Amino acid sequence: MSLHPQSQALLDALAAEEGLSLPGDLDRIRAEAHDAALRADRIGLDHVADVDADGVPCRLYRPRPGAPVALYVHGGGWVLHDLETHDVFCRYLAHRTGWALLAVDYRRAPEHPYPAPLNDVQTAAAWIRAHDREHRVDASFLPGIGDSSGANLVAGLCVRHPSALNFQVLMYPPVDRRAELPEDEANAALDGPGMEWFWEAYAPGDLGDHPEVSVLGADNLAEHPPAYVVSNEHDVLRDQAEDYAARLAAAGVDVLAHRALGMVHSFWRQPAAFDASRSTVTAVGALLDAQRSRMR
Repeated sequence: MSLHPQSQALLDALAAEEGLSLPGDLDRIRAEAHDAALRADRIGLDHVADVDADGVPCRLYRPRPGAPVALYVHGGGWVLHDLETHDVFCRYLAHRTGWALLAVDYRRAPEHPYPAPLNDVQTAAAWIRAHDREHRVDASFLPGIGDSSGANLVAGLCVRHPSALNFQVLMYPPVDRRAELPEDEANAALDGPGMEWFWEAYAPGDLGDHPEVSVLGADNLAEHPPAYVVSNEHDVLRDQAEDYAARLAAAGVDVLAHRALGMVHSFWRQPAAFDASRSTVTAVGALLDAQRSRMR
C-alpha cells in the first residue's frame, strides 16, 4: 500500500521544518518540542498529578476514581521527549480508554545511557504496584504501554523481570541493535542514520547486544506476558518489530500483531492527525479490558 495521505502530510510538514539535526542541536530540539507541547490544548481529566515514584518523576492520569492503571513509557529514541511532549496524548488515551496512566519521565540518553532509563521504568512499575490504592487506581493487573524507544523499554523490563507487567503494548518497537534496516522505508519520520545515532546514544558499543537492549535475542521470551505489537508499513523498524512478534509467538506467548497500513513512525501519538491513531487507541482500550477480565 502507498503512503496514506495523512502520513504524506506528516512527512511534508517534517520536510518543511527548519533544518535542526542531532546531535548538535539536541538541546534546542528538546526545548522547542517541550515549549510547543505546553501551548497545545488538552483534555481535562478527573485527576492529573505529578508524583515521585521512589525518586523517578512520573505523571499520573486518572479518568475516574478506581480506574485500572497502565504504565506509559514515551518514545523519542531514548533521547527526546518528556512528560510534556506526551501530555496531550496521555490525556487523550486515558479519556478514550478509561484507563489511568502512570507516565514515566525516565532519564534520557546520551547523558544517562543504558541501564539508567530501564532502571527508572522498573522503579516506576514497582512503585505503582505498591501505591495504587492511595492514588485511587488499581494496579492489580498492570500493563506496560510504550511507543518506539518506550516500547523497547517496556520489552526490556519484561526481559529483566517478566512478572513486572501483566501485558505489553509495543508500538513500533526497536528490538535489534544489529538489524539491517530496510532502506526503501526510510523517510523524514525515521531513517537509518537517525536510528543508528539513537541506538549508540542509548547503548553504546557492546551494550547494544545486551538482551535487555536487543530484546529480540533474549533467551527468556517464553516467560514474557502477552503482547500487542504494532508495526508501521513505512517504517525502518517494521521488519524487526514483526520478527519480534513472531518470536514471542513461537515461544508460546499470546501475541496479537498488527501492521498499520500506510502509516509511518510516530502515528500512534497523534490522534488529531491520524484516523489510524484514534482507531488503534480504541483497540488498545478494548484489548486491555479483555485481558484484565481474563486475569481477574
